[in-house]
Amino acid sequence: MTEQIEPTPAEPTSGALVVRVAQLSDVGRVRSENQDYSILSAPADEVDRNKGRLMVVADGMGGHRGGATASRMAATITKDEYYRDSDTDVVASLTRALERANARIFAESQINPELRGMGTTCSALVVRGREGYFAHVGDSRIYLVRDEAISQLTDDHSLVASMVREGLLTTQEAEVHPRRNVLQRSMGVGQAVEIDASKPFEVRPGDTFVLCSDGLHGLVKSDEILTISKVGIEDAARELVRLALERGAPDNVTVVVARAEEASAEEIAAWEIAAREERAKSMDGQQLTTEEVDMRDAGEITTQRMIAVSDDDFDYNDAPTERIPVLHDDEAPDATPQAAGERPQVVDAAPRMEEAKTLVADATPPEAAPPAPKPVVVEEKGGNGWVIGIALIVAIAVAVAYLLFSAK
Repeated sequence: MTEQIEPTPAEPTSGALVVRVAQLSDVGRVRSENQDYSILSAPADEVDRNKGRLMVVADGMGGHRGGATASRMAATITKDEYYRDSDTDVVASLTRALERANARIFAESQINPELRGMGTTCSALVVRGREGYFAHVGDSRIYLVRDEAISQLTDDHSLVASMVREGLLTTQEAEVHPRRNVLQRSMGVGQAVEIDASKPFEVRPGDTFVLCSDGLHGLVKSDEILTISKVGIEDAARELVRLALERGAPDNVTVVVARAEEASAEEIAAWEIAAREERAKSMDGQQLTTEEVDMRDAGEITTQRMIAVSDDDFDYNDAPTERIPVLHDDEAPDATPQAAGERPQVVDAAPRMEEAKTLVADATPPEAAPPAPKPVVVEEKGGNGWVIGIALIVAIAVAVAYLLFSAK
């Protein structure tokens, strides 16, 4: 049995911590698409905005495109909104970031028929100075490993987890329950969502955080995570994913391993200078540089640069709350439904149009025949072209009326 750590409230201390992070994702042994997504803050964001280091893991669900879209939106929007918010209250700022990500995902699912029903988990961790904070929805997890103990900081918002908390199931029964993947709370399925957020807690040198999707923690137990996380962070990430793959990995597997380390004032100063130089090279208007995992490069720990474009014009308070009706390709917007078994009457007007043209030509005097086509010229005043035009319109109207009357 491992001891459960209760994070203590943060207290002001001297010195500084840096957080080093490795992240890895794999599509698994069964799925054809990776619907997990993880993202890290850029060093320039952490230095310039004094908001600390942000790590996010999201696990999407809903159709071929929906899950991948929802998880990507959750992670990137949470990151953008958190660093855009000028509030120095990390808990409030992080909570608002997840709320706005939820509203955006829900709105997108209502607007785009291909994405309807999509949703995602989202677990976000911030380390600022010697303080830690998290916000969370769903059943992805954040663990804290300290010394010889591991603690699950987040509560799973799943059916079986709630049954365990209520004493209706044991932990062992929950692990094999047929409805263990049913979520009671996720992002994007409603216009609003309840978010779990922590108070500030102390972060100590040597603390290791593990953020992961259920594709990992469903196969790798907490005591195994405790043992593996003691090695270097990159080796730990590789070994955790390898172990999940060895056990079948029916779902996507994503892990972020972060370790807090004490740094000297000189190291911090050098890091801040490098971060600001990097921002000066990469900034373009309001676009911010972000580090993210490249999901296409399965099996390798990689980071790539992406540009996260801001969306200041979106009104989060005006997101749609009802599903938008979808028109099929053969359905007009104002079409009137036909009675059951009744087919609409179809009239072929082409033969009558040809007959009308012949009658008009026969009834038009030679001198009134229109001249050969010429370039169109609009005259402001004078000219008699309008007289001929009226005569032709009257002749066509008479011919059409004649055909309609004779058809009866």
